[in-house]
Amino acid sequence: MKNFLKFVVAAACACMLMGCFAAPQMRMTETADTAEFAGMKVYLHTFEDAVGKSVQESEESEKKTAYPSDLQELFVDSIPALDYKIGPLDMVQVVVWEHPELTSPMGQYQPAGQKVTTDGKLFYPYAGEIQVAGMTAQELREEITKRLSDKILTNPQVDVRVSGYNSLKVHVSGAVLKPGFVPVMEAPLTLPEAISAVGGLDTDADASRIQLRREGKVYTIDYNAAFKTDLPLDKLLLKPNDQIWIPRGSNQNVYVLGEVVKNSVVPMRSGSLSLVDALASAGGLQVSTASASSIYVIRNTSAEQIDVYHLNAKNALALAMADRFSLQERDIIYVDASGLATWNRMISQILPTVQTIYYGVQTTRQVQVIRDAGW
Repeated sequence: MKNFLKFVVAAACACMLMGCFAAPQMRMTETADTAEFAGMKVYLHTFEDAVGKSVQESEESEKKTAYPSDLQELFVDSIPALDYKIGPLDMVQVVVWEHPELTSPMGQYQPAGQKVTTDGKLFYPYAGEIQVAGMTAQELREEITKRLSDKILTNPQVDVRVSGYNSLKVHVSGAVLKPGFVPVMEAPLTLPEAISAVGGLDTDADASRIQLRREGKVYTIDYNAAFKTDLPLDKLLLKPNDQIWIPRGSNQNVYVLGEVVKNSVVPMRSGSLSLVDALASAGGLQVSTASASSIYVIRNTSAEQIDVYHLNAKNALALAMADRFSLQERDIIYVDASGLATWNRMISQILPTVQTIYYGVQTTRQVQVIRDAGW
């Protein structure tokens, strides 16, 4: 019996000594600077390096005066003076001064202008049918003046203006208040004006990934970063048939796991979220179990690469760096457990087993005592 008790005590001690290793929980094994996992390269970075590099890139970007290389062709150095070309379905109003019978031949039933036909033609009394598509308002005025002078009037005073713009459009869709077409008029149309014309961005719009499709090519525009870097969006001119799509940010999430108050899926607002914001959204660290020195951001950078960023927040001032660290979609934040938490969990797992063995041994002793007493 004594040998059996020694065995039980030895086994229990061995289990305790192995606690940190055998505790029933997921642990973060920190790699060297470079490692491999499941055929992918794993790179370990410190937050000091990551944030420092980000700040340096931001400062260099602010010093640059050139536009982003992938957007260069969208911008102009100065706003050009454009002559609007009349097109199919536009409304054109012609006024012949002192001749109301020509200006409004239908009287009060005359609409504010005449609609150009789908094949680009316009009929005007005594001037006949005119192919107006491709003409400016000034060119049409001169043509009507010439035709009226040749037939019924001497030196007619004619004025022509476009009263409805329907032929040239830009389409805006996605997370805006009133998606639809925005007409292209005499004045050049910029991206901010187009977004304003459809009521502005919706509350869940992701302004960091605005898509502009032009002639089969797609450009991605970070509307938020443009304001931070003084990128002149008023010089980003749109062209007829451009398509603008603003995605919603509700499907962009990061995941907070480990020793936090609540393991959470945290949505990114407008495409941006800092590490501090994500941790706060999950309720913060578990005070009794979390290891503040073992906070990790795991990022699937590509199909062949995983980047791991390690934050040691044992000094609370390190959270200032976490606030400057921008998360990306589908980042995984993992907070490891402290050694004490691992020990406590191990004890809670083996204690019932030890108690069961102890009470079993005590019962065996009592039975032996009873037998020896001859009861």
